[in-house]
Amino acid sequence: MPRHSITVTAYHSDDTVCPSEHKHTRTGEPLTEGCTGQDRFISTCSCTTSTSSSSSTKNYAIAEGRRHRAAQQQEESPAPSKGPAVLRELLRLDTDD
Repeated sequence: MPRHSITVTAYHSDDTVCPSEHKHTRTGEPLTEGCTGQDRFISTCSCTTSTSSSSSTKNYAIAEGRRHRAAQQQEESPAPSKGPAVLRELLRLDTDD
């Protein structure tokens, strides 16, 4: 089963990547000279489907990535057994003596 790695990237309003070296306030206002501020965030998964989600807040982009990862892992996990039916079959006593 492949490991799903989520990456969240910040973008300026002119569609350029906002590097992690740029410092911002909690509201996304730039503290670094020359930075236009963080306009949106995109979460991308390393899986082959490579879905991405665009958001105006970093926390929402992170949450979208987690939801995607959980959905992918749920699809890849084997189907649960029939539980009690399987157990009954295994424990059935043959009384045909």
